[in-house]
Amino acid sequence: MKTREMAYVSMFAILTAVGAHIAIPVPLVPFTLQTMFCVLAGLVLGARLGAASQGFYMLMGLIGIPVFSGGGGIGSVLTPSFGYVIGFVACAWVSGRIADSFKRRGQILSVKKYFIASLAGIVFVYVFGLIHLYVIMNFWMPGKGMPLFKILSIGLFSTIGGDLIKTFLASIIAERLKKLHIFPGLE
Repeated sequence: MKTREMAYVSMFAILTAVGAHIAIPVPLVPFTLQTMFCVLAGLVLGARLGAASQGFYMLMGLIGIPVFSGGGGIGSVLTPSFGYVIGFVACAWVSGRIADSFKRRGQILSVKKYFIASLAGIVFVYVFGLIHLYVIMNFWMPGKGMPLFKILSIGLFSTIGGDLIKTFLASIIAERLKKLHIFPGLE
């Protein structure tokens, strides 16, 4: 990886960390700006570097740097919301891959195309997040477990509206950044 690419990867990992601490507290799965930055990483940096930025973010948290909304450390793997962090890596890769495929076909990347790529990526945040939330709540946490509808209510229905807004904002930002040529060498 070139020095410039490492700087971009680090920058988006840090933006995601900052986004984790801009939060509206809700039970079990906090509402943060992380999803906007993980989508934006994929759209702006592409699949490989976008996923690398989110992988770096996850690594920083796992080694104990308090970048997650609930802090950091290896024990974070056992928190209800950690699956969403895993999903950030997939989200950035998928969003970047789809945006890149539009570009390879000679299509102009518009807000609409970025939004399509963003939506596809955000699906993976929810897939990983909901599976992990279900497993932790039903097989790790003490108690009687949590029914699937309650998992969906907490981990999907309560946050999907905000995430749709954040993915749309990420699409607008990505389109503007591409026009400004802020990330030379990645276009």
